[in-house]
Amino acid sequence: MKKHLFSLLLALLFFVAAPVLHAQDISQTEKKGFLIVSAGKNYTAMKKKAQAVAKKLNYKLNLRGLTPDKTIGLTFSEKVCEEQNLEYPWYIPRGRYDDGEYVSIEYTTDYNGFTPGYYIIVVSSHSKGDKTLATALKKTKAVYKTAYIKYADVFMGCMH
Repeated sequence: MKKHLFSLLLALLFFVAAPVLHAQDISQTEKKGFLIVSAGKNYTAMKKKAQAVAKKLNYKLNLRGLTPDKTIGLTFSEKVCEEQNLEYPWYIPRGRYDDGEYVSIEYTTDYNGFTPGYYIIVVSSHSKGDKTLATALKKTKAVYKTAYIKYADVFMGCMH
């Protein structure tokens, strides 16, 4: 009887605690919108296109110091990883604390809900509901008709 009561209490504790633990995971993410102009598998071609996009839209080109990497798609330099105590290679997708209008190349594998394995040209990123994203879409679609916004949950918690 005691064993059964203990099992019942343990199950009840898990039932009560599980939603709280899950809520903590959710609270560390934020829904972000990414304005995408193009996607492709060839980094060199995408970089050339990103330069043209920045010029046409009059946005700054900010590749964030990232370079292609065969194992994870994009990475910061070994030096940056060492300075930040990050394992090399390391990639942090746009959207954590770097929203705004600028052209970057990102790697889709690290975005929740994106088709993995593509380099994408992103010209704007903001929290869902931010009106700036809609304004940037209107400006971008005037030049790039196929531009679109795609949303993803971006992890905002600690990355140790």
